[in-house]
Amino acid sequence: MKKIIFSLIYALSFSACAATEPSTNKDNKWDGSSLSNEVITQVQTAKATYKQCVYTEAQKKGYVKIDSRVATDAIMKQCEPSLGKIRTIFINAGVPPISIDRFLKKTRADLTRNILRSLMFAEAARKAGAQ
Repeated sequence: MKKIIFSLIYALSFSACAATEPSTNKDNKWDGSSLSNEVITQVQTAKATYKQCVYTEAQKKGYVKIDSRVATDAIMKQCEPSLGKIRTIFINAGVPPISIDRFLKKTRADLTRNILRSLMFAEAARKAGAQ
């Protein structure tokens, strides 16, 4: 009985996916190479400002006393507004929201990994030196 129900649900979901149209926006495709040098420079400057904010925030003494994961979360939340400037630049340039979100997610994730790694290393060094 379970196999029949599962196969029925599978068949319905497959037919529902096949019935939807892939995209009605075929004529209005965005080309990533259409960004001007000015927009690219603005994004690079804003990204550098975001990185500088994160690294400056991570240098503060208050984060030494708390867990590295909590400290990383606090640091990233503190610098989130400077990441929003990149979104504004991309929106003004006409970049699709999906592409903007992917870029911001990758930027945020890469920097979070770097900061977490360095904070965990510092925490381990402190604990090793304390014994």
